[in-house]
Amino acid sequence: MDSQKLAGEIIRNVGGRSNISHLEHCVTRLRFTLKDESAAQTDTINNLDGVMTVVKSGGQYQVVIGNKVKEVYKEVTDQLGGAVVSNDAEAAPSGNKKNAFNRFVDVIVGIISPIIGLLAAAGIIKGMLGLATALDWLAATDGTYILLNALGDGLFYFMPIIVGFSAGRKFNGNPFIPAAIGAALVYPAVITAYNAGDSLTFAGIPVVLASYTSSLFPIILAAWVAAKLEKWFERKLPASLRLFFVPLFTILITGILTFLLVGPVLTEASSLLADATMWIYNLSPVIAGVVLGGLWQLIVIFGLHYAFIPVLINNITTLHYDPVNAILSASVFAQVGAALGVFLKSRNAKVRSIAGPAAISAFMGVTEPAIYGISLPYKKPFVMAGIAGAVGGGITAAMSAKMFGFGGGGIFAAPMFINPEGLDNSFYAYVIASAVAVVIATVLTYLFGFKDKQETPAAAPAASGASSTAPKAGTKTQVYNSIQGTIIPLSEVPDEAFASGAMGSGYAVIPADNKVYAPFDGTVVTVANSKHAVAMVSDDGVELLIHMGINTVKLKGAPFELKVQENDRVQKGQLLAVVDWNMIRDNKFEVTTPVIVTNTAEHESVELKADRSSEVKIGELVLSIR
Repeated sequence: MDSQKLAGEIIRNVGGRSNISHLEHCVTRLRFTLKDESAAQTDTINNLDGVMTVVKSGGQYQVVIGNKVKEVYKEVTDQLGGAVVSNDAEAAPSGNKKNAFNRFVDVIVGIISPIIGLLAAAGIIKGMLGLATALDWLAATDGTYILLNALGDGLFYFMPIIVGFSAGRKFNGNPFIPAAIGAALVYPAVITAYNAGDSLTFAGIPVVLASYTSSLFPIILAAWVAAKLEKWFERKLPASLRLFFVPLFTILITGILTFLLVGPVLTEASSLLADATMWIYNLSPVIAGVVLGGLWQLIVIFGLHYAFIPVLINNITTLHYDPVNAILSASVFAQVGAALGVFLKSRNAKVRSIAGPAAISAFMGVTEPAIYGISLPYKKPFVMAGIAGAVGGGITAAMSAKMFGFGGGGIFAAPMFINPEGLDNSFYAYVIASAVAVVIATVLTYLFGFKDKQETPAAAPAASGASSTAPKAGTKTQVYNSIQGTIIPLSEVPDEAFASGAMGSGYAVIPADNKVYAPFDGTVVTVANSKHAVAMVSDDGVELLIHMGINTVKLKGAPFELKVQENDRVQKGQLLAVVDWNMIRDNKFEVTTPVIVTNTAEHESVELKADRSSEVKIGELVLSIR
């Protein structure tokens, strides 16, 4: 049964959406909190293709899925709309929370990632159109150009609508509400008033208009506010009034706040930033080049770049050239290098499928796929691109480069660096700075900015939730003890899913030491958000789960200090985790640690080599798998 159908069957048989008050997942299980467990059809769920077993424990209704749990969890949350679900990481104790920057990046990437492929496709369309017009193959007035430009530019122009919908889902609200607010931000009458410089008021309050086309942060902030208001009105309004009045009040309040507060704040911040930039440039062009070249993509992300546009255009119209925009060109090529560095370094097919098109799109002047698909999610490539952009910007400024027009970026900015009186330093600076930015960003990202998450034939399906690749016939894998302690059979584990063998063959350890080591050479394919479980795959296809304690997912990671992350390559005997077993005992949880061959059915035999109820040390042979 595919994951989408399985998710639907699980939802239906646990009593439907109305019976689910909470959902989280660990490394193998969907953990439901049901309003009425008696409404769940346990026998039916147990017989579903893809469900190993059902366990009722600790007030949770646990549906054991195994390696595909992440995939099924995603389908369940999609079908539930995210309104009653939360991942176990979200409720982690304050000591285990991500820092503010990481949370911010996770939110932005989570909102943008569903449209990364579309951004790359639209960017390539725009880039090809730029090439066609530069070579006089098409004119901007041609019907072919107009229609293709609509297909390439529409996504960017109406970004607030699309991002509003995605952000609404991310914040567990009704996604159509922020989408409607996004539509208001780019409504033709509003855009016309902004372009004309008209003054608008709302109930006598002056409205400072801004250009919201292609913007991200105004609508993301609006979506967050809308989700909060929507939940508040859902609680306060009678059920008979919610259908109409919850979206009515939410749209009115959020939309008005967005127009009255977000626009003015961003406009003022942009103006201050532009004034500061021109002050720095007049003080020292090279310093301005380094600062702007290094920070420009960050400025664009926050939507603070709009105030620069009048400065750039004013320079073109009054001086007939602009030195500031010339500096910014290098930052685009730095994003090309960041994406290219990841593409060259990674052996993960999924990562490469994003990085390659993103590099092409950035080369053509559209950096969103590179930023939101590669640089921001991995963080360090963004830093490396900033360094490369700073160097490129410094070179551009030091060579006194100028742009003699205002238009496209990337490779299509080249014609604007050509002085009408003939080639000069400006064009040469563009070529040199662009090449340097690409090379520096590529090399820095390859060497320091990206840790390859290698995708082996066996590891890739397990990581994505698909069926694993069966091991080659006749191969033999030795599993060595990873936790010093006492071996006990799985049948003695105080958890039905493990004890019944439903999840696979193996053994369990009652720990006598706080360190957990790798039992063989292989790849870490899954790490539970609550840190209590690590799943590995050996180089010849044995999938092994080390589940540290029973029901310890409820401790939200507090007793566990992980030394590895997903897709890390590990060697036998390498330290995986340090565990505070006393904390687990103090919280009344069982420390017994099952070690399970989760793809047991794909092997001829799984033979326990250690004596039951015996003391075993680290590195002793415990399982032989053929």
